[in-house]
Amino acid sequence: MSTGAPEPLLALSNVNTFYGQAQVHFDLSITVGRGHIVCLLGGNASGKSTTMKIILGLVKPRSGEVMFDGASVIGLTTPQIVRRGIASVPEARRLFADMSVRENILMGAFVRNDREAIAQDLDKMLTLFPKLGQRLSQRAGSLSGGEQQMVAMARALMSRPRLIVMDEPTMGLSPLYVDRVLELIRAINAEGVSVFMVEQNASLALEIAHEAYVLQTGKIVLSGPARTLKEDPRVRDAYLGGSEAA
Repeated sequence: MSTGAPEPLLALSNVNTFYGQAQVHFDLSITVGRGHIVCLLGGNASGKSTTMKIILGLVKPRSGEVMFDGASVIGLTTPQIVRRGIASVPEARRLFADMSVRENILMGAFVRNDREAIAQDLDKMLTLFPKLGQRLSQRAGSLSGGEQQMVAMARALMSRPRLIVMDEPTMGLSPLYVDRVLELIRAINAEGVSVFMVEQNASLALEIAHEAYVLQTGKIVLSGPARTLKEDPRVRDAYLGGSEAA
């Protein structure tokens, strides 16, 4: 896997974030290159989820800059950011449980009005996620966790994003679906979509990512090529476990 430095698509620079008087980020700087998968590792309360919220416009940093494709997105609403080319696969999927699989997937195209192309993209989603073709009329809430994750990924892709941000995409999934979801992330990336992911399964995330960052109490303490970090004893001890590091 190439570890070269592509042109930045997303860049957070010297971001400082507060909740009230409590500081969450300290000069946070992260870059996602065009066509790359970047993973963010960190323990609980390290600031990972807040990083996602900043990218999506749900939280505004007190200082610093967030640039997407060369333009600032600070101050934009989430729909405006989606229209710029960023989509989200949130933690725990957050589907509309009582709506059908089809309706949930089509929700991802809410910023579009090209109906014919939307129909074509829905067909593409059923090619990429063939199991969903058998579930289109089924309530999304009745699906397994792995199937729900596929719906969330298909929904994100329906906005035709250039970047997808994913918050814990394998959380709570069976080993079979963990492998499948990671395969799908690779497939999405192979189509030219950049990916920024927070992932609890550090070993597998580092296996598919190009670059990685380690966030600790709001500060980036390690960064570099993912495979290099996977061999770093500090990362292995903290996130991969002693037996895996052996």
